Amino acid sequence: MTRDEVTQHITTRYDAESGNFFAKDSSVIVFMRADNKKWFAATKNIGRRYLGIGKDGRIDILNVKLQPHVVASLRKREGFLPAWNMNQNNWITILLDGTVPDKEILAYLDSSFADAGIKGRKR
Repeated sequence: MTRDEVTQHITTRYDAESGNFFAKDSSVIVFMRADNKKWFAATKNIGRRYLGIGKDGRIDILNVKLQPHVVASLRKREGFLPAWNMNQNNWITILLDGTVPDKEILAYLDSSFADAGIKGRKR
């Protein structure tokens, strides 16, 4: 799944808003629920060296918020990394390079969106 496909899916499936809140980096797009403004996903095009997966080139990533036990188990799998620039106990980075099946990415997006709508849940 590409970054553009993720963005298209989010805009058609969820009642969400998006924006760039990082003046120094226009490649970061944050997605939040329209009803409560809680973040549930973020995409970015980033240098591989910042992720520790190479020295050259760039890669698209998706960050989603999941339950801590899910995040911990995913860190052991190929295509997943500790969240870039987010709370690493609650967020996970998914490489958008074809390593993680589209169906799985979409399931994590659904979970993150739903979790962001639960009242009383700390973000």
